[in-house]
Amino acid sequence: MKKKYAMTLLEIMIVIFIIGIIGSVVGYNMRGSLDQGKAFKTKEGARKLYEIVQLEEAQNANIFKDISDGKIEPTIIVGILESSGLVRNPREIVRDGWGDSYEFELDRRKLRFHSEKYDAYCERKGVEREYPWEE
Repeated sequence: MKKKYAMTLLEIMIVIFIIGIIGSVVGYNMRGSLDQGKAFKTKEGARKLYEIVQLEEAQNANIFKDISDGKIEPTIIVGILESSGLVRNPREIVRDGWGDSYEFELDRRKLRFHSEKYDAYCERKGVEREYPWEE
């Protein structure tokens, strides 16, 4: 009669340890990819948002007439986007890749906005920030 060979506790622990090491290496390498994806989403979202606001401003030159230069609340931009009908979910487009709202300001009747986390990412990676009005 053949004897069945069972795995020992030590063998199971070694396998779990190896899986843990592989998982942590993969997780560590994915973190950079996730930040890169969030930066890309921020850059493209900013471009889309800027173009939509430019289209709305071309149709209605007085879009920022009642707003003085300085900081603008995201809710005002959401209202402009809702009235445009060009965006399905305006509350999402005013957020960067990390899920934070852009910081909006009006400078000489021109809308400018930036993301603190995107700026920090670019500074950390040593790459140049890319906002649509800087092109």
